[in-house]
Amino acid sequence: MEAATLKRSSQKTATLRLVGLRGPSCADAVDRALAAVPGVSEVTVSLADEKATVTFDTAQVSVQRLQVAVQDAGYEALKPVHGEDGNCCGGCGG
Repeated sequence: MEAATLKRSSQKTATLRLVGLRGPSCADAVDRALAAVPGVSEVTVSLADEKATVTFDTAQVSVQRLQVAVQDAGYEALKPVHGEDGNCCGGCGG
């Protein structure tokens, strides 16, 4: 039971602002790039909102690594988004 508790506590969801998406194929490319990162368990990319929501294991991957995966796919991922207004709260160091 302790292992299950530890695993849940290391799960985090972050929303990244995306730059450079031009259509559904771009969103698919970002989705594939993020899903391929070890430790990522769920990815949702919104072309309309230009955001990617990623659930990942903080023991295996960092937000910075997610940003690099997006950059490697040919796009830009800005700092994590926390509020409805699109601003980072600053609590994650992003």
